[in-house]
Formats: sequence, C-alpha cells, structure tokens
Amino acid sequence: MTPLLDAEGAAELLAVPKTWILAEARAGRIPHRRLGRYVRFDTEELLEWVDGNRHFGPRPRKEVAR
Repeated sequence: MTPLLDAEGAAELLAVPKTWILAEARAGRIPHRRLGRYVRFDTEELLEWVDGNRHFGPRPRKEVAR
C-alpha cells in the first residue's frame, strides 16, 4: 500500500476541488478509507479508479419521460 493522502492531497492529485473529493467519498463513489473521523485516500487506488472511469466520445443521453 502506498502512503495515504488526505482530501487536499487527493484533490491535488486529481486536479479537482477538495469539496468534490469529500462529497464523492461521502457518497461512496471514490475509493477511500475512514480512520475514525478522518478520510484518507490511497494514491494507487485513486489512479486505478480514474483509469476505470475513462469515457471516449460523448456520453449517451438519458431519455426523459414526457
């Protein structure tokens, strides 16, 4: 396991706001660990998650019921 990052370090790694990192972790959408009241992120797990969430081209639109 690589050293763990705090939310600020994870945000810097992914070039996103710290608030986004914390919201996604709270919702269970990005890999993280809870250590008591602290949330920590493994660099390798975050990078693997990013690779697994790659999209090529436009995303299909959801149909809206009318």
